[in-house]
Amino acid sequence: MPQTGAPPQLSMVSFLEGDWDVVMHVKPDPAGDWVETTGTSTFRLILNKTILEQDYTGDMWGQAFLGKGYLGFNRFTDTWQHSWSDNIAAIISLYEGQFENGELVVVGKEKTPQDTFYVRVRWFNISEANFEWVLETSFDKESWSPSMKAVYARKEI
Repeated sequence: MPQTGAPPQLSMVSFLEGDWDVVMHVKPDPAGDWVETTGTSTFRLILNKTILEQDYTGDMWGQAFLGKGYLGFNRFTDTWQHSWSDNIAAIISLYEGQFENGELVVVGKEKTPQDTFYVRVRWFNISEANFEWVLETSFDKESWSPSMKAVYARKEI
């Protein structure tokens, strides 16, 4: 029988459980300006504390922005896995990667009618009080352009 329960690696992010204020900057056009938006996020451990679930509520381009993510460590592939869905993109994005030097980096592939491209999501400067997050895109997995970045600050209890 395979090992069960929360992988020990999950302790690297389990302390994120709780409520967060988020200041996000979005750059819809690579040549355009950054646009600031705010929101809130709640992280909670689910499925016997084996997966970290995220709910996000905010606004994007003048409309409600609702998102849901799941983050876990796959003990069979020795990789971190992350999924993300929201009401604007209306897709399920899947990413996989590693936690190295205090930074979690996961990469996935997205398809639109115009292009296929890669998305890299990074969590860094992670502490119990705050952390930073950035979403970057690339066509070759070598040159990355940020299109979203955020600072999460734990809400006061």
